[in-house]
Formats: sequence, structure tokens, C-alpha cells
Amino acid sequence: MGGIKEWLVAVLVAAAVIAGIYWFVIKEANRPETPVAVPEAVPEVQPKVELEEPEPVIPPAPEPTPPKEEPRKLPALNDSDKEAANDLVSLSADGTLARWIVPDEVVRKWVAAVNTATKGDLMHKNRPFKNVDGKIAVKELEIRPDGQKVYVLSQENYQRYDAPVRLFAMVDTDTAVNLYQFWYPRLKQAYGELGLKNKNFHAALLAAIDQALAAPEVDGPVKLVRPTVYYKFEDEKMEKMPGLHKLMIRIGPDNAARVKEKLTELKSALENMPSEQQ
Repeated sequence: MGGIKEWLVAVLVAAAVIAGIYWFVIKEANRPETPVAVPEAVPEVQPKVELEEPEPVIPPAPEPTPPKEEPRKLPALNDSDKEAANDLVSLSADGTLARWIVPDEVVRKWVAAVNTATKGDLMHKNRPFKNVDGKIAVKELEIRPDGQKVYVLSQENYQRYDAPVRLFAMVDTDTAVNLYQFWYPRLKQAYGELGLKNKNFHAALLAAIDQALAAPEVDGPVKLVRPTVYYKFEDEKMEKMPGLHKLMIRIGPDNAARVKEKLTELKSALENMPSEQQ
């Protein structure tokens, strides 16, 4: 009996083990699949590449600027009025110079005026600029024993020249010299038309400036007489002065000082500009 009992126990244990294995395998095989969480894609990191040599150190350099505009073409002398007048007017920020510039034969008239000024004189006809408005302003000072009335230039007369003198003083010297360089071939051409022995317009311009700078300064009231229609300086020496000098007196001491200051500045710039065969 003992042997039979032990055999039965062994059979039961074996059956239980087989049943457990069968249940586990079949159960796991029929279990519904549980979705597996998929990790989000991680951006691919590029592997570092070891260079054979380190990158060169590039020194800083200025960035390139746009190309400069091509210089404009110089117009022919006979076709130069419009551009020459526009360039002169551009020397005043608000274009106010336009009211003072004569717009025809611009280059030729300025050249002729410069040539006349080299002798200290003024052009009375075909001027390149317009006269100031109004008539000469004077005040009666006294009556001489011979009955001749004596006048003096008044402050109101000097003020007549304030506007053009102020515009001249405000001209940018560098801009003026650059325009002078641009127009010089036509200025030289017009100067050659005058048939003078001296063909160097640049020298003529500097001489004209020197004439204006040489105008004397008058202390005290400027006395005038009027023997006929026109006024004359009472002082005969003053009356015999060249016209450019007399003009510098008529505009008044303050305006004359401003004009001379600007002319001195312009002369220095003109003397120091790049030179070439002229």
C-alpha cells in the first residue's frame, strides 16, 4: 500500500505541475497586448568631428561700401547754364541764392567778373549776380559853407547787404571748392575766350580775392556828396579808389569783415587744393 500511495502522490504532483505550466503558457499567449510606450524621438546629435587643424583666426576688416557714383559728365560750355546755375544755388541750404544768380551765360559772366575784379573794378553790365533791392540809404549830416550838402551812409544802407553777405558767409567751403574743381575746365575755356595773355584762371581768381581783401577799412562815418545825380565820396582819395574797394566800404564794416573772413577761408582752401597743369 505504501508503494502504491507514494506512486499516486507522485502522479498527482506531476499532473499539477503540467497543468500549471499549461495554464501559464496558454494564458500569457491569449492575453491582449498592452501598448508599449514609445519614447519621443530625440533629435539626433551630430557627432563632433575632430578637425585635423584648428580653424584660422580671421582678423576683422571693414565691410565693403557701395561703389561711388560715377562722376557726372561735364556739360559743354554753351550748354552749361542750367547745371552751373543749379550748382551755385545748391551752395545755400534752402536755395535762397537763386534770387541773386543771373541764370544765363553763368560761366562766362562769372569769369568776366573775376577778370574785372583782378584790377579791383566791378562790372556794371552783364553781371553774374543781381543788385540788392532799393536805393542807397543816406542821412544828411551838414551843409558846407559853399552850400554843398554832406551826407553819411546810414545803418539802413548797410542792412540792405545783410542777406547776400549772410548767404555768402554760410557757403560750405569744401563744397564750393569741389564744384570749382568740377567746373574748372569750363572756367578755363571761358577765360581763354577773353583773348588774354594770361591763360591761368586760377591765378586770376586768387588775384581777384586779394583785391577784395585789400579794400581799406574806414573808421567813422562815410561822408558823401551829391554834385549831380549820383552820390560820391567826399574824400577825393576814396572816390578814386577802384570800384571793388568802394563796394566793400558801401556794404558796411560788419559785412565787409564777414566777406573778408570768408574770402580768406576760401583762398586758403583754393591754394591747398590738388594742383595740376592749368
